[in-house]
Formats: sequence, C-alpha cells, structure tokens
Amino acid sequence: NLSSDEKAQHAIYRQGGFKTLDTLSHSDCETCKRYVAIALQFMASSVEVQRSLFADDALSLYLDVSTSSSLDYQRTAAASFSSMSQTEEGRLMMKKDVINAVLRLCSHADLHVRRNAVCAVANLAASPEARQNIAMGGGVEVIRFVSAANSDVDFLRDATRAMSSLAVDTAIREVMVSQEIPKSLSKLAKSADSETQRFASLALCNLCVGTQTQKESIVKQGVLRVLLFILRYPDLEVERRASLAIAALSLGSNQNRLQIVGCGFVRSLLEATSYPDLKLRQFALLALNGLVLSTEPTTKHHIVAENGLSSLLSVLKSCKDDESTHACIYLLGSLAEDIEILKAIVDMDSILPFVVQKLGAAGSIETKRSAAYFLALLSEYQECHRRLQEANALESAVALISLVDEECQYYGAFALALLAKNKSFQVPLAKMGGVRPLVSIMASKHSDARHWAALALLKLADNFNNHITIAEEGGIKALLEIGNGEGGVTVANLAKRAFDDVKQKWRKS
Repeated sequence: NLSSDEKAQHAIYRQGGFKTLDTLSHSDCETCKRYVAIALQFMASSVEVQRSLFADDALSLYLDVSTSSSLDYQRTAAASFSSMSQTEEGRLMMKKDVINAVLRLCSHADLHVRRNAVCAVANLAASPEARQNIAMGGGVEVIRFVSAANSDVDFLRDATRAMSSLAVDTAIREVMVSQEIPKSLSKLAKSADSETQRFASLALCNLCVGTQTQKESIVKQGVLRVLLFILRYPDLEVERRASLAIAALSLGSNQNRLQIVGCGFVRSLLEATSYPDLKLRQFALLALNGLVLSTEPTTKHHIVAENGLSSLLSVLKSCKDDESTHACIYLLGSLAEDIEILKAIVDMDSILPFVVQKLGAAGSIETKRSAAYFLALLSEYQECHRRLQEANALESAVALISLVDEECQYYGAFALALLAKNKSFQVPLAKMGGVRPLVSIMASKHSDARHWAALALLKLADNFNNHITIAEEGGIKALLEIGNGEGGVTVANLAKRAFDDVKQKWRKS
C-alpha cells in the first residue's frame, strides 16, 4: 500500500524496503509473493527509484522475477521493464542482460506480458545504443516472429513502432531486409488500425533508404503493390511515407524504376503533385525525379503519356514554395533530355515562359541552376530559338552568366554560345549586356565556363555591329588569350573596324 504512493516510493527504497521485498520474493506464501509483485511494479515507475537501482546495481531482482515460474512475477517484470524504458534513466540502465530478458518475454504465452515486453522494446529502440543491443540479442527475428503470431492491436502497434525505430540504423537495416521484415511490414501496412498502419509505413520508408542491393531485395519482397495501396489511402501521414518510400526506391537500380512504373505509380504520383499538402507534393515530385533518372527512355515517355507535362505546368502555376518549384523544373530538365519530349514541352506555350519567370524571381540558387540547365538544353536546337526569344529567355541567359555561381555561369555561357550562332540574336545579345560577363568569365583561370564563354564571344564578334561594344568591354584582350588562333583573327577584324571608323570620322571633319 505504501509503495502505491509516488511520494513514498523513494523513501521506502532508502529505508531498506527494496531489500525487504527481495527477501519476501522467495517466500513460499503465494499471497505474499503477489503483494511483492505489486510493490515491485509500483516502485519501478519512480524515476528516483530507477536512479537508485542504477547506482546500486540492484536491477537483478527484476531479472530474477522475469525468469520465475510465477505468472504474477513475470507480469511484474514485463510491466516494470516497460515503465523503466519510458525514462532516460531507465533506458540507460537496461543493458544487454535486461534487453535479452525483455526479448524473451515478447514470446510469452500471456498477452499482458507480451504487450508490456514489446512496449519496452519499442521504447528502447528509440535509443541508438539500445538498438544495437536489441539487434545483437536477436531482436529483429523475435519481433518478426511475434508480429506474425499475434493479432492483438496494442501489441502490433508497439511491434511496428519498434521496427520503425530499428530501421533507422544502417547496420540493423541490412539485417531487417535479409530477414524479410519488409514482407511482414507489407501486411501490417494494410492493418485496419491507423496507428499500426502509420508505424508500418514509417518502417518501410526507413528501410527503403538503404543500399541499391537492399532496395532491389525490398522490391522482390512485394512491397510495391502495398505502397501503391497506401499511397491512395485517406491518411495524410501514410500517404507521405508511401511517396517518400517510392522516392527512395526510385533512386535504386533501373530494374526498380521499371517495376515502379509497371505497377502504375506514375499516375498516382502525378495526382499527388496536385494535393494541397506541401510535403506530399514535394515527396511525389522527388519520386518522379528519381524515376526519370532511368537510362530507359520508356520511363520518361510513360510520364508524358500520363499527361505529366500538364501536371507539371499546374505545379509551376500554383506552387508557392521554392522546393516544389526546384523539383518541378529539375524534372522538366530531365524530361527534356529526350528530343521528342523536349519538342512537346516547347509546343506547350505556357511551360517555357513560366520557367523563365521562375528564373527571374527570388528563389534558391538550386532552382536557378535547374532552370539554367533547362534553357541550355533548349538552346541546342535551332527550332527552339524563336520560342526562347518570345519567352524572354535571351535576357535570362545573360542574367545567368552574371550570377556568382559557377554552375549557372556554365549553363548560361553554354546557352549563349549556342544562341549566338543565330545571326539574328548576335546584336540583341550584345545590347542586353552579354559581352561584359563573358569577358569576366574568360578572365577566370579556373572556371569550367571559360570554353563556352570564349565561343559565345567569338560568335558575337562575327557580327560587325558588335565590334565596338566588344572592344569597349575589354573583349580584345580576352580574345587574344584564346589559344586556337581564332581570337587573333577576330581581333584583326576588330582592329580593321576601328581603323575604318577613325578614317570615316576624319573624312567628315
């Protein structure tokens, strides 16, 4: 009765009450043993008592009662371990021997013992050190076995919670995949209990972050159809985790990507990009970006066939966050690597202007890099030049090479070099201020963009009307430093232009 009072529990311990309980635990009287069990369970819930047990190395009594033949004692041990695992102090003192005892109790015939034991495992799995001890004690196999053998909702909630925490650890993840935990989680992810479903989907999501070999093994264990099911499930947390799991799997092998596409994920992911939830939209775009990394062109064409370009245009029009914008433009750039899809993108009048608009807006440098790559791809094809001009992409290309970012400068210089081949663009590009940043890039000894900047400047110099501008912006020195001889010829042409200009002015005077 005294130990049921929280304020009295530590006083009882200090005054020798715990040692008395230890002595009474060996009594032949069943009634006495029952009261000992109740008192021990009460005292295990006190943080102060837990600290004292840790300091005095007095946890052996709970280990002894866990192996007792008395059901009351076994229930006490399981409930006490569950209480201890809920506090930082308790988790610290639960070492290998205690964890092994808890794992053994997970397979107990009594439901109350099993519930408390698996709850303790789930709580302990939140600690990195305890996770290692659980794995070394065979905890992964134990949880897999007991999850398959139990139908109790409370038990399965904690079992899936434990697996979701264990799956965070890289080494344990390998063990879990090899023991076909994904297959077990696939069944639990379809549970009628929402909490079990959430923890199972989280565990699957954490497992899918593994190595390429692990991802291939996970797919072979039949998780794709389950992920497709929960991706459409009316629970936002579950949908988020399913889309993130697919994003992780799509970053695996080509074989995985083809299987994901074959299971019908593209349509569901494209639908998810229109959801109002920000995280779900971002995860869906991430998954689609992973899919288009495939070397198989059919993956990209499948996205287009599912009306993917219209979906991406809707994202560009509606999204307010920079991360979604970046993911969307990055995806467009990957799709545009296919010439047929590139032409389809250009034929959609709205996509290119929106990309150019996002390039000029305030946003992250990653978004600008993605847009720059997209513009560079389009500039390779003469038939796209008119659309680029109509979308004000020429001004954007000039703005790109003015940014203090090597990747943006590289793509910008690449685009300008190709656009400058178009004779009708040569004077406009110079008037937009394209010469000075090109000269600056060429002055940088370590810039990867120097080659394309030099080519762009040479092409601009092909036009007689640009010669004075190039000379005024310091382009003569830059051209002389080009090592292939073209620079010297161009400078000679510039000098002739300057001489003719001076002669004309002398005649007028």
